[in-house]
Amino acid sequence: MDYEIYSRDYLIRARQRLREGTKEALFYAALELRFGIEQRMTQYLQAWQHTSKSKKAGWRIAELARGVEQAFRLGNKIVRFAVHHIDSRALLAVFYYTPVTPTLQRHGERLGNYLHSMKSFRKGDDPWWREFREDLEMIAGQLELANRGTLLGPPLMKGRTGLVEWHLEAPPGTNPKAVLQTIRGSKRFIFDVSYLDRLPTLLEAEAQVWNLGS
Repeated sequence: MDYEIYSRDYLIRARQRLREGTKEALFYAALELRFGIEQRMTQYLQAWQHTSKSKKAGWRIAELARGVEQAFRLGNKIVRFAVHHIDSRALLAVFYYTPVTPTLQRHGERLGNYLHSMKSFRKGDDPWWREFREDLEMIAGQLELANRGTLLGPPLMKGRTGLVEWHLEAPPGTNPKAVLQTIRGSKRFIFDVSYLDRLPTLLEAEAQVWNLGS
């Protein structure tokens, strides 16, 4: 079996380790989560030509975060990119960009503390183990949210061409070509871009998102 390296693959493996229930598995889960956080920001940077090779090759979370902010200038905003028929205003598709939040970045950096040898022995009933697991499960939930969106960055204008450039992932069970054909087939459509503080609890039926479960 191949070792897949998308952010969601790291997340899936982290949750597999958490389900194992062993104490040693917690450290492997921490490693996978750290990689998943780094890789999500790397995915955003690699999708765009205007980001430098040095930024795409980075691995420090703070450096990756600076690169993403320089590329998109969004802060901590989620982007909702909706496509409507220009006449009927019918909603054809909705795409989301879900960032790696500053909070998740800080958690990712803190995970490094678990990736060194332990300085003192802890018995099996030490509350530290329960707190460690709860911490990892919380981080996994935040990484899942960062992976819900299928946009690898917000839609951006291509210079003065008037064209909109956007990069999209395809979740399992979806047919992105069919979605794009629907958009293009309407011939007359408009884009509606909005910036949100949080992802809506209830998403539109037309939303193209990842459903990773827990």
